[in-house]
Amino acid sequence: KMIGAIILAGGSSRRFGDDKRKSVLATGQLVLEESIHKAASVIDEVLVVLRFGDISFAKELEEKIDNPSVKFYCAPDSAQGMAHTLANGIHQAKDWEAALVFLGDMPFVQAETVESLLAEYEFRKTSNPIVIPMKDDKAGHPVLFSQSYFSEIESLTGDNGAKPVIENNSASVYQIKVNDPGVIRDIDTPQDLAS
Repeated sequence: KMIGAIILAGGSSRRFGDDKRKSVLATGQLVLEESIHKAASVIDEVLVVLRFGDISFAKELEEKIDNPSVKFYCAPDSAQGMAHTLANGIHQAKDWEAALVFLGDMPFVQAETVESLLAEYEFRKTSNPIVIPMKDDKAGHPVLFSQSYFSEIESLTGDNGAKPVIENNSASVYQIKVNDPGVIRDIDTPQDLAS
């Protein structure tokens, strides 16, 4: 069994105005491309969940990234909100022992942070943990979920992501402090690219 990563990139970027997933960072990489590289540098299997109908974008990313451990999946229910995109994605991850849920618009997460989350998971494994990175008392991403929460995640609806699962299982939540502004820094406006 392995730990996989799900990268949620099925949103409609309404606040950004344009398709922020395709915006270019200072590194010359697309926002989403950078987010994928970050996850794939630490995790053996990465599932990128795109919008329904994003087939040509998936092909374009596949060519850019050229990594057989990164798979793309167009979520049939993406238009109904983030929770539906996540539910569709987790459905594809049945054989994982745990999933790290990344957001496609958070390209600044550090590899060390992901490694810290994995180490905490290994340490707590028997208690089916949910592991959340904390920066300056703010909860960030990625969040690691043991497989025991997959069916609960699969039945999520709405646009709140996995918050209800975290709230319903607060006794199993472990927060780890990280010194990584990337866990709380997302890209919602064109200005966020520049800062």
